[in-house]
Amino acid sequence: MGRLLCQGALYAVWKKVMKPPMTLDRVEYAIALFRALPTLFPSQTAPPKKLGHASVALLHVLQQSEDPTIYLQKRSLSSPVLLFDGSNCHITIGTSPVTTFAKEDLSEGLLYLMGYYYTFHLTYPKCVATLLSVIQTEILEDCIHKRDTTASYKKAMAEWKDFIGKER
Repeated sequence: MGRLLCQGALYAVWKKVMKPPMTLDRVEYAIALFRALPTLFPSQTAPPKKLGHASVALLHVLQQSEDPTIYLQKRSLSSPVLLFDGSNCHITIGTSPVTTFAKEDLSEGLLYLMGYYYTFHLTYPKCVATLLSVIQTEILEDCIHKRDTTASYKKAMAEWKDFIGKER
């Protein structure tokens, strides 16, 4: 995951989508990256209006006054999500918490999410399907069926491979 974070950050700068401030700590940097990744690998389908930005399909940072149970009940997606409350990270599926881990491991949260998609054979939310498909094929090195390769996935992969070629 560390390699993904570094390549993702370089790729983001290359795409001029995100210029990560050097003053961010590890947790803040992971949050910034979670928020930028769906923009780097956009899907053709917009997120539900209630959701706002596509990154909220992956990560929601709870405000101090925000009740996680109420947030999950109002959430328009039932897919796995990483909740961060400032001190711990929680993976939930629907309204059920399934895993809690330390905030220092927030950067590993995307791999935890992918693990739940694999374990329970869940379908990716359409608003982040391209990003999760890229992680599946490039990070986890698992192929996807040709019929699942959308135009946005093909475009993202072409840009990614072009970038990787330039990096070396």
